[in-house]
Amino acid sequence: MAQKPAKVYSLLALSQSISNLIHSKIGQEHLWLKAEIAQIKIAASGHCYLELVQERNGQRLASMQAVIWALDFEHIQQKHGSEVRKLLSQGQELVVKVMLDYHPVYGLKLLIKDLDLNFVLGELERRKRATLESLKNEGLLQKQKGFEEALVWQRIAVLSSEGAAAYEDFIQHLKENEFGYRIHTDLYPVPVQGVMAASKINACLKAIPIDQYDLVVIIRGGGSALDLDCFNDEDLARSAANFPMPIQTGIGHESDWTVLDLVAYKAHKTPTALADHLLDKMSAFELKLKQMADLMQRKIQESLKLEDQKLLRYKENLQLLPINHIQRQRGSIHNTASLMVRLSADGLRSHERILKMFQMQIVDLPKNLIRRTKDQLKEFQSNLNRQGNWQMDRLQKDLLNLQERLELLKPERTLERGYSITRKGNVSINSVNQLQAGDTLETQLKDGLIESKIIKVKSNE
Repeated sequence: MAQKPAKVYSLLALSQSISNLIHSKIGQEHLWLKAEIAQIKIAASGHCYLELVQERNGQRLASMQAVIWALDFEHIQQKHGSEVRKLLSQGQELVVKVMLDYHPVYGLKLLIKDLDLNFVLGELERRKRATLESLKNEGLLQKQKGFEEALVWQRIAVLSSEGAAAYEDFIQHLKENEFGYRIHTDLYPVPVQGVMAASKINACLKAIPIDQYDLVVIIRGGGSALDLDCFNDEDLARSAANFPMPIQTGIGHESDWTVLDLVAYKAHKTPTALADHLLDKMSAFELKLKQMADLMQRKIQESLKLEDQKLLRYKENLQLLPINHIQRQRGSIHNTASLMVRLSADGLRSHERILKMFQMQIVDLPKNLIRRTKDQLKEFQSNLNRQGNWQMDRLQKDLLNLQERLELLKPERTLERGYSITRKGNVSINSVNQLQAGDTLETQLKDGLIESKIIKVKSNE
């Protein structure tokens, strides 16, 4: 039996069937859908194109394209305000109201008609509470509060958006204070909202040279809960809690405090409130200094009064002191004079005794000296005679030795040992350089002379 040929559908027919099936089952029904934004692009035309995904443990479970047409986008922004554009960012989880649309050419697409803003705010609040609970259990909410209260803060590192009105207000408030206080500030520019704000603030915080500052402040000019969500980041809060110097905040919120505010050493509602606090600290310190100066002045005045009274007593005593002193000195002089008279008499008697002793010694001294000198001269003469005889004997022996050496050194003794003396004329020859061929030489031996003529001269070199 012949097999019945399979029915072949066109691609358009299949697409229309899918479209009809979707419309028949769902039609124009609106669905609330929770998903995460994987990609987003807002076109110049005003249309917003998104890729929505669902993930679990880093694994993508589902993915679908979505679009917010320009008119719907405008309606959503009018309904929810400027928060919408902040919500529509990569990585943000949303609950959206959608319609399912299928086009034969463009395929399946979700048409977003509305957003559930309460879901996003609820998620932010849930994460914030979880972060606070974790930090509280670890004791990090109170760690910054443990820093000792400083008298003043004069070297401040400021983390804020460069050129922001909040930063300008903060700096102007410090510089134009009515007391003329000077506070040194360095700006470390960071973003204060957006997906990357928390990580960049954290990185900047870790890079601050802490030895150059007394205080770190983080400021911003207020904003919505979404704007301030970066200050609820757990990693940023941990870094702030463990930072080795006080951190104060002036983020600009009206009522709700961020996690960073609760972790910081001290939090202020606005940057200008923070600036006022810094100036108030300096004013209080100045007042304390003035109080100390007033106290010191009073103490000095009291001390001067006491010294004046002492000086008066000293003056009275000084008026009597010269008379008493003269009387004491007069008595002392009389005593000294009497003592000197007694000592002089005793000294004279003592010296008389010494002179008599010297007189007796002087009479006998020359006789004893002459006697000792004669004995020394006799001994010296005897020694001199002995030394002279010994020297004469030694010199005679040396002369005999020299005479014997001279006898041995006579030319006759040298000739007798087999040597000869060669002369050219009357000059003794001791080098071949003194001779040349044809010279006549005279050679003396022990028993006569030889006369010879040179045939050839040869050097040893």
